[in-house]
Amino acid sequence: MMEYRFFEDKQFIDSKKIPDFVVDKLASVGGIDVVNQGRKIAFCGVIIVDGCIYCFAPAKSESTKIKSIGNLIKVIHSYKNSTDSSLLALDEDEKGKVIEEISLTDLFEIIDLYFSVGILKSKTHTYSEKGRTNWSKTVNREFPVFTSDNVPIYFDLHKYPVSIYQDDLISSIHCEIILDILKKFHWLDERFNFVSKDQLNERKLFNELNVEQKISLLNQRLHSTFVSLEVRTLQLLIRYLEKIQESGSNNIVIGIRKFHYVWEFLLRNLFHNVDQRINSLLPVPKYQFLGPTDFSDASNQKGMRLDVFIKSENSCWVIDSKYYTATGAHDAPGWSDLVKQFFYVKAVKLIYPELETVKNIFIFPGIKNPLSRIQMVYREESKDEEKLAKLTEDFIPIECLYLNPNEVMEKYLKSEKVYITDYI
Repeated sequence: MMEYRFFEDKQFIDSKKIPDFVVDKLASVGGIDVVNQGRKIAFCGVIIVDGCIYCFAPAKSESTKIKSIGNLIKVIHSYKNSTDSSLLALDEDEKGKVIEEISLTDLFEIIDLYFSVGILKSKTHTYSEKGRTNWSKTVNREFPVFTSDNVPIYFDLHKYPVSIYQDDLISSIHCEIILDILKKFHWLDERFNFVSKDQLNERKLFNELNVEQKISLLNQRLHSTFVSLEVRTLQLLIRYLEKIQESGSNNIVIGIRKFHYVWEFLLRNLFHNVDQRINSLLPVPKYQFLGPTDFSDASNQKGMRLDVFIKSENSCWVIDSKYYTATGAHDAPGWSDLVKQFFYVKAVKLIYPELETVKNIFIFPGIKNPLSRIQMVYREESKDEEKLAKLTEDFIPIECLYLNPNEVMEKYLKSEKVYITDYI
């Protein structure tokens, strides 16, 4: 059985809990942030090393369940395959790119094919005592013995061939790969709970083959079959072995460095009444250049872009997904985040002047609510209520909402949606 160790994104690295070789692996994929106080984890996903799975959960998720890691990897996979991964156009350092030392797409397909068609088998034709008698062949090829009543009796009966399945090298290799996936990734699919390891182990090879020999055998079979499901299965098994050969069977990384992109993707898919058109309506800056020929240039890339906008009847919610720990002013959203949010609200009011209520919201990952509200005040405490009311009107205070990442991921995977009014 694999051992599991749980950590959280944005935590400081404790060398007593995370071995050096895992820290080195994190560093090699850019999963460490160096700050004044030390080194912080900057990675969500799994690192599988020598019989142990190091699980790096989203910040503030307080996760210690194997199922939650399965959900995390499924969500990361969905994010990668979604059109929302176009967010990466804004990702200058490519830290929002998914790291897959084993292809998740291939992995899920291998698992699905196994549960739908089983282990690859070798088909051979043979004669069996249980087969039906081929009378035409028997009469043409054998001499009968006649009874006193002239009834022919045939002692050597020819049988129709019966297709029987025999285990072969291909079946054994397929079993070995499924056992390997079951050992390392059983948390990806609940159907593995009903798989018998003993049955798979019985069909493993007695003589160990190296990875190259296995790939060679699978390729031979691939070039001799025309059954589409078999062809697809063989292609996937070959790719899996090639990846194992490339990265090492006990050294696999799957995850993402900037979980903020996944957090935004999840929130955009969590709520009812999300208006997807808002970003095409928001204003963009236009640059006027002077010279021999005057010209202007509008930049969509540098324009406003809202994470989540919810509009329902006469109300709207202007939401920015914030992947901060936000336990105090030192790690809460900074001035640039606040300015952008205030301006989003101003722009929305210009586009939809008829709206009666405009709510300004940050959504953080977390189970507790350390930060509840951010609002603008004057440096010197003012008791002028009219002046303060005007400030609040121009800079609508930002309500801070915390959602448990594990619950958000579970709802997404079940295609469940919620109403923002259930939380605010």
